[in-house]
Amino acid sequence: MTEYKLVRSMRKTVAITVEADGTVVVRAPHTAARAVVDGFVQSKQAWIEETTARMKQRAAARQRVSLTPEQIRECKAKARAYLTSRAEHFAGIMGVRFKEIKISSAHTRWGSCNAKGTINFAYRLVLAPPELADYVVVHELAHLVELNHSKRFWRLVDRILPDYKDRERRLQEWQNGLEFIQGGF
Repeated sequence: MTEYKLVRSMRKTVAITVEADGTVVVRAPHTAARAVVDGFVQSKQAWIEETTARMKQRAAARQRVSLTPEQIRECKAKARAYLTSRAEHFAGIMGVRFKEIKISSAHTRWGSCNAKGTINFAYRLVLAPPELADYVVVHELAHLVELNHSKRFWRLVDRILPDYKDRERRLQEWQNGLEFIQGGF
């Protein structure tokens, strides 16, 4: 049987995930007997093997981008100028105003927006194809009108970028194809 990391919580069901490094994580209720959890893992053996193989294949195909601290500083400066320019451009079209653009080293998100009008972008976005960066800019500007992902939010994004679904898919593919290594290792 597959080795796995067991995480107990207040949840009601058992769930399995395979992390990027291949670790199998099983989340289970505190009340679930270990035999029940083991049985569930055994019943999902084929899925675990298939998913683990797919993750390894994806990792092997991933292009590694190694950036030194100096290169990261340069990317952040370029990102600030470029993304501020794009945000000003689209804000004019959308009729919205933002307060401030911040550039971060975020790993798990491309951008975020708060109710005060501050928009954060990951510096890595400056390395993306321009049309994909524009999608993130428009997405975050739309949050100045709708601080959620409601139908109204997506209608606003669609009005500006009718091909936003394709751009979103391509951004995910681009992200999955890269591994950023900070520190120049």
